[in-house]
Amino acid sequence: MEIRRIKGIKRIVIPQQAGTPGAASNSLQLVAGRRRKRKKLSKSSKFLEKVTRRAAKANRSGLDDYLARHDRSNRKKKNGWLKDLSKNVFRSSKKGRKSFKLSSLF
Repeated sequence: MEIRRIKGIKRIVIPQQAGTPGAASNSLQLVAGRRRKRKKLSKSSKFLEKVTRRAAKANRSGLDDYLARHDRSNRKKKNGWLKDLSKNVFRSSKKGRKSFKLSSLF
């Protein structure tokens, strides 16, 4: 049996049936030898990086939500995206603000 290594896969485990003698020793385990590199940050910039990353993720979730609402409005009504523009922007920005919580940073 030939196994190709794929970059994203770290471990392949093929479990044996319970009660089979030597089940633990017969299971196949392949582990990639790569370790995750450490972020190179100064102590003073860690907080700023964390806030910036969290804001970018919140912005992305808000925009993804807006695009879904935009497409749905466009399918439902003629010029629906324009009619529902303010409602869609308000609701998607609300979702983005919910995902950006400063209280969890402290």
